[in-house]
Amino acid sequence: MGNMGQKEYYRGNPGSLTGAKLCGAKVRELLDGKFEMIPKTKEHISVDKDKCVGEACSICYSLCPGGAFEIVDGKAAWAFGMTNCMECGICQYVCPVAAIDWAYPEAGTGVILKWS
Repeated sequence: MGNMGQKEYYRGNPGSLTGAKLCGAKVRELLDGKFEMIPKTKEHISVDKDKCVGEACSICYSLCPGGAFEIVDGKAAWAFGMTNCMECGICQYVCPVAAIDWAYPEAGTGVILKWS
């Protein structure tokens, strides 16, 4: 089966991926007013800067549906997570170097979607 010119992804080779064009600030702009966030009191996601390959990968930044990540000083940062994390866990699942530690936020806090 052909992959129609797309690069193939191999776990452990984050440089084989290219990021989406709709991410970060643009995602946050599009989501404005679409959800409510009950304030979290502690961070529930962290990025291990020693493991993170940052700009060579950028998968968490590209795929986060809430735009909660940014690339800061060449590494991924959960910069807007306390206000924009959709709690889907995709960042942890897609990180090819296991640099993201993810957990649900504390009970009674977090995202309330307003899609209906």
